[in-house]
Amino acid sequence: MLSTLKLLALSATLLSIASAYAQTEESTSSSTPVAHVYVTRPTHLDAFDVSSSGKLTAVPGSPFSGIDLFHLSVSGQYLIGESDDHAHIITYAIQSNGAVKEVASIDAQGLSPEGGGDCCDYPQKLDASGKTLYTIAYGANYWIDNFKIESSGELSFIGSPYYFGGGEEVGPGVLSVLGNNKFAYATSCNDDVPQYSNTIGFKRESSGLLQGLGNKLKFQLPKPKSGDVYCADNLTADSSDHLAIAMGLWNVADSSPDGPLVLASYTADSEGNLTTKSTTATMPQTNDDTSMSISPSGKLLAVDAGNGFQVYHFNGADPITKFTDVLHSSERFIEFGWDSSNHLYALSTSALHTYSATPTSIKEEAGSPISIPEASSVIVQSLN
Repeated sequence: MLSTLKLLALSATLLSIASAYAQTEESTSSSTPVAHVYVTRPTHLDAFDVSSSGKLTAVPGSPFSGIDLFHLSVSGQYLIGESDDHAHIITYAIQSNGAVKEVASIDAQGLSPEGGGDCCDYPQKLDASGKTLYTIAYGANYWIDNFKIESSGELSFIGSPYYFGGGEEVGPGVLSVLGNNKFAYATSCNDDVPQYSNTIGFKRESSGLLQGLGNKLKFQLPKPKSGDVYCADNLTADSSDHLAIAMGLWNVADSSPDGPLVLASYTADSEGNLTTKSTTATMPQTNDDTSMSISPSGKLLAVDAGNGFQVYHFNGADPITKFTDVLHSSERFIEFGWDSSNHLYALSTSALHTYSATPTSIKEEAGSPISIPEASSVIVQSLN
């Protein structure tokens, strides 16, 4: 039988082993990335691991040379980008370590009914399930090209059922698909005829195809002062049935701006119609609307401010409210990304900023920003 001293020594050894194992487990867990972040440049693609603390580390092989893209999407384990030749859409498989490898390419330039032109003039968008990709092609008119994303990563063209004609129907703004995956919207403001609404609604069919709602769409604008009209200019959707829409106040008589850009929140009903509780008194002002993005939680809205960017509280159907002042006013921000671990990625033309962002606090992470000259697009793959 072991003596008491030997038992105590054995217990201490076992406790030491268990402690060391726990520390190893904790170290391994903390080093496991929570996301991969990809940033495009004219000559290559930068790829980063993101730790739970928001630290960015280059993935093996990054930067990836010879990858010339100008828009990005992530669908599951695939990174999809529009080629800088404005003709091809290329799919890359994302490896377990975050590295990428090309697996498919489609010449999308001649797929729209008119053929030719620019296959990828606007940022591409995915549906909420990540199974369908939408791009806006430009020729004599603007067409929405619809693609099914196959399990192999290849894109199968399923049609171009809708186009934006000339005249008063000027080109569309950024397309955004609701989180409920039932409807999508695109909008732009006609400076010459601001009272003409360019906001277009689409119903998403089971095949993924977007069919225009046409005159069936009812789009409620806030009531402006006499002689003016609100002209919707840009939008982004949350993970449910809400939209944030930036709009300008225009004088109808002389077709000139009559106030700053403002932010309104909208809710889509079962028919795709858009209603708002926002009013002139409640809509916060913004300086620009080139890029907007709502967090996965649906509670925060990042907006390009022309010089710098701002973060707002997004309150679903209720009016949007201010959260931060303008951040980094010396930089021009072009895109935003989020992961599911409360990180916001704000990309300027020269740097990538990483923030820890919740509805109660926002703080730039240690090591941020990372200098990325001539950056043009950012996308995030969450890993948890």
